[in-house]
Amino acid sequence: MKKRDFLKSSLYAAGGLGLVSSKAVLAACGQKAPAGGATAPVYLHGGKVNKREKVLAVLDQSKPNEYVPAAFFMHFKEKLGQGAINRHLEYFRATNMDFAKIQYEIVLPRLTNINRPEDWEKIPVYDKEFFAPQLEVIGALAKELKSEALILPTVYSPFSLAGQLMGEGFITHARENPDAVAKGFAHITESILNYIREAVNLGADGFYISSQGGEAANFGESPLFDQLTVPFDTAILQESSDKALLNILHICDYGNTYNRLDKFISYPGSIINPPIRLADGSDVKTKDVQERFRRPVLGGLDRLGVISTGSPEEIKKDVDKVLAEAAPNFILGADCTISGETSWQTIRSVIDYAHDWRSTHA
Repeated sequence: MKKRDFLKSSLYAAGGLGLVSSKAVLAACGQKAPAGGATAPVYLHGGKVNKREKVLAVLDQSKPNEYVPAAFFMHFKEKLGQGAINRHLEYFRATNMDFAKIQYEIVLPRLTNINRPEDWEKIPVYDKEFFAPQLEVIGALAKELKSEALILPTVYSPFSLAGQLMGEGFITHARENPDAVAKGFAHITESILNYIREAVNLGADGFYISSQGGEAANFGESPLFDQLTVPFDTAILQESSDKALLNILHICDYGNTYNRLDKFISYPGSIINPPIRLADGSDVKTKDVQERFRRPVLGGLDRLGVISTGSPEEIKKDVDKVLAEAAPNFILGADCTISGETSWQTIRSVIDYAHDWRSTHA
């Protein structure tokens, strides 16, 4: 049985009771039951459970969550090595966020021998050794935090990594000969899968997986989206879904916006992290996304808005609005990475506020 099916069949079998056996929870969270086979109830809503169970409980849309998980992400000056490990740990502890989201900081080298679409088959497949510095961070954080929180490394999209390898001009090649460029995208995708598989071996519980390429200014509504974005994104998300407990689909609008989001409904993924607004300027409603995708949502706050620029009081006003309009199963966050200049103390106050919001706004 696949892990995502196990979650559905065992973790939420108790339905409206809001509890399951400790064995089921521990198994779903990658832990062993204590010796002696204790099976005391573990309450997923309101009981003494750790952050792993609190986030996993959001997946059960048959009943509302009393606890609102929250998480915000930023890049650190320390990209890799022990510095990055220390900084991720410090940030997780200081902000009280509900899962350990690990930033991706490996940059693929720019290729100078790809001068025409037909050259894309020369793009190499990078093995796990290439990603070793990033994997070192994942493994160390898994050892430190896995017992208390889900370990969710970031995965960049094939479209994004193609830009690292080729520069922005690669879109011209894609339009000239998409069949030839697809060979390179296949190699990039296999590289990402090598990274994902080893990350799981090192303790990753799932991934924060970015999709790019479908923005209005890129492939948009053209056949290129279906040829060069959908199949490769889907391969990554499906592999992750088969191997991991939980995956977040991040529909990334960094630098560009989307005409619509429903073209992503068929994508695998446990939770949706959508943009705040579309190309026509209309706002994206998190409750609408949850109803259309039939999956919980992470987000609600604009990464460029008050979460990065406002006072705690101003941010809490936005949080009040977001949570009042959100579906009952929801994780508070931003639509993408927030400014690295944002005060950790401010983030902590907002996350703590979200945790208590349902009990104080009943």
